[in-house]
Formats: sequence, C-alpha cells, structure tokens
Amino acid sequence: MLRVVLADDEKKVLLLMCKLIDWESLGFEIVGMASDGIHALEMIRDKQPHLLVTDIRMPGFDGIDLIRQAKQIQPGLHFIVVSGYAQFEYAQNALKYGVEGYLLKPLKVQEMTDLLTGLKGKLSEQATIEYRLKKSDEREQERIIDTLIGEIHGDVRTSSAVRSFNLEYGLPSNGCYFAAIVKPDIPSAWKNPDGVHAMMKHTLEIVRQELGQLKCGFAAAIRREGVAVAVYLPEYQPVEVKRCFTKIRKEIEKQRDLFWGIRAAVCLGSRQSTAEKLSVSLKEALWLCIDGLCHTPNWRDAEAETPDFSLHYTLDGAQKRRFQEAAACLNTEQYAEELEDSYRAVMSMQPLWGQMLEDWFRQILTAVRYGLQQDGSADEQFYQRMEDGLWQCTNAQELLRLLQDGVSGELNRLRRERSQREARPITDAKHFIQQHYQESLRLEDVSNAVGFNATYFSAMFKKETGQNFMDYLTELRMNKAKELLCGDECSVQDVAEQVGYRDLKYFSRLFKKTTGISPSDYKKLYR
Repeated sequence: MLRVVLADDEKKVLLLMCKLIDWESLGFEIVGMASDGIHALEMIRDKQPHLLVTDIRMPGFDGIDLIRQAKQIQPGLHFIVVSGYAQFEYAQNALKYGVEGYLLKPLKVQEMTDLLTGLKGKLSEQATIEYRLKKSDEREQERIIDTLIGEIHGDVRTSSAVRSFNLEYGLPSNGCYFAAIVKPDIPSAWKNPDGVHAMMKHTLEIVRQELGQLKCGFAAAIRREGVAVAVYLPEYQPVEVKRCFTKIRKEIEKQRDLFWGIRAAVCLGSRQSTAEKLSVSLKEALWLCIDGLCHTPNWRDAEAETPDFSLHYTLDGAQKRRFQEAAACLNTEQYAEELEDSYRAVMSMQPLWGQMLEDWFRQILTAVRYGLQQDGSADEQFYQRMEDGLWQCTNAQELLRLLQDGVSGELNRLRRERSQREARPITDAKHFIQQHYQESLRLEDVSNAVGFNATYFSAMFKKETGQNFMDYLTELRMNKAKELLCGDECSVQDVAEQVGYRDLKYFSRLFKKTTGISPSDYKKLYR
C-alpha cells in the first residue's frame, strides 16, 4: 500500500476526504492527518509517505512552504494540492515544486479518483525501480565489506579488488576513510540464532538510516562479527560522528523488551587518508570488538587506544594432544576436565586481552577438529556455528559455556550416531540368526552375512548384547525348544532337530543346564 498524509486546517475537510475517497481500493493507506503545517512536516519525517495531500493556507506555515520543506526531507515525495483559492499565482507556485494536481474545493470525487489512479501507476513503477536500486546498492555494499574482510585475511584476489572498486567508484584520494563495527551484545545469543538474525537485520537498518543522515559515503553489511561499516567523509567531523554512532547504539538498546540485557558496542578503526587503508582501519575495529570479551566500554576508538596485534596466547602442546584424544574418543568427561584446567590457565594471564581469548578458543576448536577427523566425524556446519558463537559471546564466561555446551553437545551427538552405526549390524545379525538358528550356524557364517571379520564382530556383538555369540544362539534355541515342547505334535527328538541340534544327548544336556530339568520332564509339565 502507498502511504498518504493529509493536511488541512479544517477537520471536517480531512474527514470528508477520508470518507469520500475509497483509498484502500485505489492502493493507498492514510497514515496520518494534520491540521497545520508544523505537524504535517513532523508526520512526513516520521511516516515517510509516498504522497502528501495538502491545503494551501494553514497555520504554522502554508502549503507552499510545507511542500518546499517536505521536498528537502524527502525528495521523492509526491503532492496534490486541494484549495479554495483559484488564483493563478497559487497554482503556479505549486506546479513549480512538481505538484501532481491542483484541485479546487469543494472536492469532486471523480477528479480526485482519476488523479490518484494515474499517480498510483507512476508510484508503483517508481517503487519497483527504487526497490531494485536499493537491492543493487545493498549487494554492492556487501561486496565492498567482503572485499575489506578478505584483504584482512590475506586474500590476494581482494587486494586487487580494493584497488578496483576504488577506481570504479572514483573515490577521492583525499578526505577521511574509516571502518567501524556495530555489535549488539545479547546475553547467551548463540542459543537463539533466529533472534540474533532478526536483531542484526534491525541493526543494519538503523546503521544505514543514521549514516544517511550524516551525509557521508558508506557501505554497511551484516557479518558474523556484527554490522561492518566503511565510511568516507570529505573532512572528519568528530562531534557529528560521535553523535551519529551514539544514536545508533541507543536505538539498538531500545530493544530491551525483546532482548533482556542487550547492549550495543561501537568500535571505530583509525582514520585513514585513502580507501586502500580501509582494511587497516577495519582490522583495528575488529580487534577492539573481540576485546569486548575482557573489557566492556560501549565506545571503543583505535585513535584513543591503539590495538596491539602482537598479543597472543598459545596452548600447551601436551594439552592440545589431550583435547585431540578426548575428541577422538568422544570422551565428554575428559574434555570437560581439560577445558576447566585450560580456562583457569588462560584467565590467570595478566593483562588479558580479547585477542588472547580468541586464540585460546580457536586452538581448542582446532584440536577438537583434528581429533574428530581421525574417524571422519568432522561436521563443517558445527564449526561454522562455533565461529558465529565466538562473536556472539559477551564475556569470557559465555565463551567458556559455548565451548562446554557446544563441543560436548557435538561429542554426544557423534557418540549416539556411532552407537547407532555399530548397533545396526548387530540388529541385522540377530535377524539373520533368527532366520537360520535351525541350521548348523557358526560365528563366521553370521559375521560374513553382516560384512565384518569374525574377531571384530564377536567383540562388537558382546559389547552390544552383553552375551557372546554362542550364548545368544543357545538361549534363542532353548526358548524355541520350550515353545515346541509345550505342544503335543513333536517328540523331543523332533524338537532337537527343529532348533538346530542333530545330537539328542547334547541337546538334552544343554536344555537341562539351561532350565534345570530334562526336555522330557519339561514336556510332561505342560502336557
């Protein structure tokens, strides 16, 4: 629906316009009504309408002034003037500002309907074009941010891409360039990925809206680290920039009703004189952002605190091997013990920086990954979720919980899968035994049927059933023998043969050992 604001100093005229025109069927929606120019202008700022229908003479300032000021706020806004004054000068002034139509009171419904119908077609086409341009611009912004992040990670292709888009967009060689990360900090965010995704989209909208007010060149896109921003200003304006990003932060923190405890952090990289140095500024902003795990100011600026990229943390080699071993064995208990010991060690470092916690996290995850790869259990989606979770953590304790719950959950999942994989051949083996127990059945016959060598199958069968193969087969045959002995149709000899025994004495001895009485006595009990 196309949004409309109505402005007239006579309330009855406003009500009449609402009732006489079937706005909804024409594809329009009235989003506000004002009885003076001041309130009408406020509504234009707030509601961002497609169309303003206004009188010429109103309190505050008249319709012509309203149109002129509204054009400055929203250049694409369309206007229809409805007036009781037929003088040529009013119409001439209105048409100078691109008014779609000048209608005289009393309002004629057909004239207004015809005008709105024609305008609807024009606005719909314009809205489609604007949507396509907006989407195209957003993709271009994402490409620029991806290029900068790629250069930080040493992608040779993106280094040339930075120079390419610098030439493509004709970015000035003088001025001020800087990058920033805007990060909504939501407690335990990694447990609520859908909520985080929605909040990140909302944050991106806020960032783009406020930077648009700053009158700067910018690119902004959602990345796992937060909303990444690249900004160009002809001249750096510290007060305006601080005011802009402070407003962004406060708008994000208004979402406390939806996300309890939400905070927003803004991290600015250093100011650079060329676009080629934007990746330097972004790298600094990312360093400050991850440092939020240790230090929590909501405003960080690389100009005030220079990031030290030499600060790192290295896991002890023996501990790495123990993490690998715990992962390879899917041993959650051993993993939990190692993690607690390792956490105490890293937290004892003084001073402790976020970059060091990131190193600790990644080295543990790498060790776990190596351990799981030994039997081909690596799951790329799991590692992606853990990487996303790293940037969603708000402090060191949350990072510990992510490693506790995330890795232990994955080890338990893989252990269940492994158990199911191992149990399937045993299920198949049991089915095979039940079909062939009347035959002279050997361990090798069953292991071959399910595709394992006899030694491995024997150990696996004992582990899954608690019995060795021969005990399981004997128990099955004895249970079948009991069923047959309860009837009158079969002799003891017949029963022995039907459950796989050709030697009557051997069958009788086994039956008595299992049940405590001979087959013939058992048969007499149930006769």
